[in-house]
Amino acid sequence: MVSSRHTHEIGTSSARARRKSLGGNAGPALRLLLAVLLTCSLAPPLTANADPLIADPATVNELTLPWSDLGLNPSMTLVGANTNQDFTIPLQPGTSVRRLRGLIHAPIDFGAGFVEIDDTMGTVLATVELPAVVPAQATVPFDVDVSAAKPTRSGIALSFTVREGPISQEQRCGRAEQVQLSDLAAVFSGNEPAPTTLAEFFPPILQGLNIYAPLDADGSEQQATLTLASAVAKTYAPQKPAIRVVKQRRGATPPPAPQFTRAVVIESGDAAIDVVNAGKSDVYLKLAGRGDQLADQLSPIVNQLQSLLQVAKARVDAAGSTTAPVSDELSFGQLNIAGESTVLRTSKLTVGVDRSALGAGRVNGVQTHLLANYTPVASLDSASLMVRANGHVVYTTPLNDSGRVDAVFDVPSEFLTQRIDFEFDLTFSPRQLCSPTIAPLTFQLDPRSTLTTKRGGPALGGFSAVPSEFSPEFLVAFDGTNPNELDYAVQTVAAIARTSGTAMMPRVVDVTSAAESTTGALILANAATIGETSLQPPVGGESTDVRIDLSTQLRADIDGGLGSIQAFADQPRNRTVILVTTSGTWSLVEPILGYITQQPGGWSSLDGNVVVAGAAGVVDDLSIDPGPSTSSSPQDGGGWPTGLAVGLGCVALAAVVAGAVLWRSRRRDATRP
Repeated sequence: MVSSRHTHEIGTSSARARRKSLGGNAGPALRLLLAVLLTCSLAPPLTANADPLIADPATVNELTLPWSDLGLNPSMTLVGANTNQDFTIPLQPGTSVRRLRGLIHAPIDFGAGFVEIDDTMGTVLATVELPAVVPAQATVPFDVDVSAAKPTRSGIALSFTVREGPISQEQRCGRAEQVQLSDLAAVFSGNEPAPTTLAEFFPPILQGLNIYAPLDADGSEQQATLTLASAVAKTYAPQKPAIRVVKQRRGATPPPAPQFTRAVVIESGDAAIDVVNAGKSDVYLKLAGRGDQLADQLSPIVNQLQSLLQVAKARVDAAGSTTAPVSDELSFGQLNIAGESTVLRTSKLTVGVDRSALGAGRVNGVQTHLLANYTPVASLDSASLMVRANGHVVYTTPLNDSGRVDAVFDVPSEFLTQRIDFEFDLTFSPRQLCSPTIAPLTFQLDPRSTLTTKRGGPALGGFSAVPSEFSPEFLVAFDGTNPNELDYAVQTVAAIARTSGTAMMPRVVDVTSAAESTTGALILANAATIGETSLQPPVGGESTDVRIDLSTQLRADIDGGLGSIQAFADQPRNRTVILVTTSGTWSLVEPILGYITQQPGGWSSLDGNVVVAGAAGVVDDLSIDPGPSTSSSPQDGGGWPTGLAVGLGCVALAAVVAGAVLWRSRRRDATRP
């Protein structure tokens, strides 16, 4: 086949023109400086002739995926009859959604009826009968055919509505009609074709990503690996693909990746991002470059612009970047905060923003200027608004005939977490509640509302300190005492990135530089290496000698040592450090990473500042506070009482000691004849 080759350059103007659709949550502040040289063939696209990816024999005919694996809430509550809730199931190329499965719970205050499931065209796809309110039907499984749904560009859109027989207005008055669907799962069929271009390499649904790095990966290769993991985890959230690192010799070819997974090789060489074996079942993505060039090749992925790369091979000559907010005052429109609710009796509207989206610099409080419009309330009717920030009441007001809210209130640092959620609790009680002529009140947020950030405050400790304390750049360091350290770092970075609304940019340095820097850092090093630095983590010690850093130090001898992930404030350097470490073998860290992955909210489910495991693999999530110290600043909201900190330390010690004793007992039993 004869083909010609040519080069395209994508500059600032085209990227800016398409940033809204391609950049996801990048926002109006995005200014891309991306220059990409694309080398492609003029031959016809290979998509139609692409080989199918390898399928698991057990799922070759159908694959059932829980809604949680699709980034959807696996349960819903339908309130009231004839009121719909809409959801979109992402659709993998070459596949279709055949069936929908789940549980329907006994309804509350509904009569006989059913749940109707429609597509976007209004076509009735299926119905699920409401169960009777009897113990035997507390939950009833359902399995319905939705294969007739018309796909859209974003997937399969389904609308759920409760239908019931006629009920007089008098009977309906005061009823709290609702029914719950849970354990939802979609059944897929079909064969996913192998990707042929960079634009389609990463699919809508990703269950796993294996990153193949050299056995002797240098700093630039490690940094590119971490950058890719961070970008993929953030982009796919709330999906939680398993992202792992596999070491291989340079120049080796990875094994074929099955359906819903991808393989990426990262290796030094001539700068390029290349779909190798495009259209074949053994397809993989190869990233190459030298030094900083290597991480630069990831710029289209980091900036969610890979859909521009409709070729199999490209080269990034200048990495793109997003422009951080230059003002501490941002409007709801800029932060993509929007919402509307209708209310008759009570209603709740919840909106929010990631703390990291408020720009670089520590957040010590937020002032909110709330603007909203609502249906004017007649003098004999009553209505009210209560605003909560992360569960704390920050503003209340009656609603009147003005139809407008214009209020200023503060959200103090004590109420802040990594995500700032505003809950608007609305009530509306018309004087004739059961009249057939009443209409609900409508409440809508004004995009001109603003959040003004107050900067400053001490360094934050605990798992809730990140990702904002790691934004936009953070350091990563390895002591090299275990070949799996890069894999552990990737799993940790991915868990954090899933909670971030902005891109995270890791920079690999040596342990000494990371320990002495004033920039937030993720450090992977054993206890002996950490002991040679000036860092003071909550849990330390070497080998079996374990130290818990309370106001009065607690020391103990624990057979096998401890593995831990710790998040603490390094007050002398005014920053947060995440430490992945072990005083025994590095295998002690693996159950901790598995524990974090299994949590429903991942990293955001961790409450304290230490996750620790002993030789038995028992994992504990703990809060250990060193108590008053003359060398450190107080944390927001004050420190834990010393007695409580000592108690927590003792609980932690008891747990790991018990695990160690059990482990030793089982080991002795196993060795007896």
